[in-house]
Amino acid sequence: MSKKNKDNKKDFLKYRSIEKKVNEPLIELVTEAIKKPESQKKSFEKKATRKEAPLKKAPVKKAPGKEAPSLKVPLPPEAEKITAAPLKRSHKKLWIILPVVFVVVALMVLAGLYYYALYFNKPNFEENEYNKMLQSTSEPVAPGEEIQYSIEFKNTGNTDITELSIETEIPANTEIVSSSSSSKIIADGKKIMFYVASLAKESGDKVFFTVKVNNPLDNGTELKVSNAIFNYISREKQKQFNISQDLENTVKSSPEFSGFSLSYKDLNGKKISMGDDILFNITFGNTGDMNAADVKLINILPDKFILYENSLKPDAAYDKKTGEIIWGIAKINTGEVKDFSFKAKIGDSFDNLEIFKDIASLTYENESIKEVSAEDKVFGFPNFSTSTNTVEHPAAGDVWAGDNLKYTVNIINSGLRAGENIEIVCPIPKGTSYVKNSALPADSSVFDQEANTLKWKIKIINVNEPLSLTFEARISGSLTGGGTIASAFSITGDDQSFEIESAAIKVRSYIFLTIVCMGDSQIVKSNWPAYLDGALESTYPHAEYKTIGSGVSQQRAYEGVRRFDSTVAVYKPQVVVIGYGTNDVGGSTSLFAAGIQELINKAKGIGATVIVHSIGYIDTGIHPAKKGWPSYNAVLRQVCANNGVPYVDIAGPMSQNPGLYISSDGMHWTPEGGQLVAHLVFNTLRNYLDGEGKRK
Repeated sequence: MSKKNKDNKKDFLKYRSIEKKVNEPLIELVTEAIKKPESQKKSFEKKATRKEAPLKKAPVKKAPGKEAPSLKVPLPPEAEKITAAPLKRSHKKLWIILPVVFVVVALMVLAGLYYYALYFNKPNFEENEYNKMLQSTSEPVAPGEEIQYSIEFKNTGNTDITELSIETEIPANTEIVSSSSSSKIIADGKKIMFYVASLAKESGDKVFFTVKVNNPLDNGTELKVSNAIFNYISREKQKQFNISQDLENTVKSSPEFSGFSLSYKDLNGKKISMGDDILFNITFGNTGDMNAADVKLINILPDKFILYENSLKPDAAYDKKTGEIIWGIAKINTGEVKDFSFKAKIGDSFDNLEIFKDIASLTYENESIKEVSAEDKVFGFPNFSTSTNTVEHPAAGDVWAGDNLKYTVNIINSGLRAGENIEIVCPIPKGTSYVKNSALPADSSVFDQEANTLKWKIKIINVNEPLSLTFEARISGSLTGGGTIASAFSITGDDQSFEIESAAIKVRSYIFLTIVCMGDSQIVKSNWPAYLDGALESTYPHAEYKTIGSGVSQQRAYEGVRRFDSTVAVYKPQVVVIGYGTNDVGGSTSLFAAGIQELINKAKGIGATVIVHSIGYIDTGIHPAKKGWPSYNAVLRQVCANNGVPYVDIAGPMSQNPGLYISSDGMHWTPEGGQLVAHLVFNTLRNYLDGEGKRK
């Protein structure tokens, strides 16, 4: 307990002791007088007036060096006067004494109660001018502005206090920016507490905090601080004091739609004309201090424009009758910018230099608040968009490498006025070469050999006046693999640049066929496969044949089987011509037949068409050991029949003029003999090719 509190308690106990000493003798005397019977009243009066004998003092032991304690109880002056008053008065005067006594007692009690209630127990804080809450402004505030709140207080009690803390609420939709150094944010950021610690009586102080209003914030939002709660300890007891006071502000805010702009761009470039695609862009943002909801952007499409409905970004509603494009914006926050766009085509009913106008407006809270527009004129130009480009094969039929092509450009001006100083440019199609002096009309054409480009320069092309341009180009002979020849024409001049749709024609691919003729020395000496290749290519001009002679001297059929994979199959031939037997004659016919059969099987196994020719004429006078050669041809014929393979008889035609077809050795073929074999094989092979020389 503090020294001051101890002194206060001591004063209070002393006062109570004096009060008790004064009251007790008086009460006792009055009570005794009332109780005495009438017969004893005189005796009482005598006693009251009689001088009392002095009291004898009892001996008191005295400690060495100390005074003996006094037994006399000191009385206050008031009590001494009362006790000293003569008691000889008559009881008839008692009615005067009693009221006086009661008045004095009552005054003493009231004095004690006053001291306890108004001094000892006086509160430390009261609702008065010393304890209050203040705000820097009570006017409407805008988002982002600051408000300072302060709490003034004073301890007007008669005691010091300790552990003083003050709590108050932080207004919703604000944030603390500064506060007294003793502050602390509590209650999840909803309150602030100031710790003051001790506060002496009759002393005061002030705390403050400053908040910033949230930005953005809706218009009309209320900011409110309602009370401040004091918690402290006084006379060793926890106490609380509350300032109930409403500090209010109203937020004044609004969205601001700035940067509202409308622009357009001609996607075709240069001057705006009918048929051009126009891209429109609309932009606006909210730079206000309040988010905006339910905003509408309405754009009115210019007359005679055709909207590409799939170009609306973001999606919007389109009313074809009114031409209104409506975007509904659910919300646009402050600082946010929104972009909108759409594409439209200029219709074909404009007059030269006719004005178009596009209008966009913003609607907020059912009120149109802003409007922007953009306008421009549509230029009347020559229009070559209906011009055509064709290519044809003069000889008709399929187009092959080496053929000539004829190109025709029909220029049509469907615009609003004549075209002046027009240039038509045609790069010579890739894979072709320009046929000299074939361009018509010749007087306006120029061929740039270095650029491989043909140009016509026309001074004027009137509206709806047809103009035809032609030239020829030859397809490269190297284009045997086929492909597509495409031409491109462009028209420039008079603020126009137009690409005429390309014309293309397909070139047939040549037929590519690989033929392997395998056998013995007859191939080596006569080279008859070369004659076969020439006959095929002269008959089929759009075919490329690769005819390979694969002959090995003194080889027999069964030996050919052994080399088939390495010398024949590697070429992946579509046709295999087998010619064995000259060296097999004199040997086993069964072995010969088995070898031919195996060769047929292998050729079919790689997907080739198989042709077998017979043994040629042999002069048995020179080669008596081979006089049985016709029987081997019979074996060949039978094997072919068994396998469904064509058999080509070359012996019969050769025997009609052996001197022409057989060399002096009586067995090998002369060049004429080789040509005969090639011709006979060719006649058979044609049955397996189509009209263009492709294998069926």
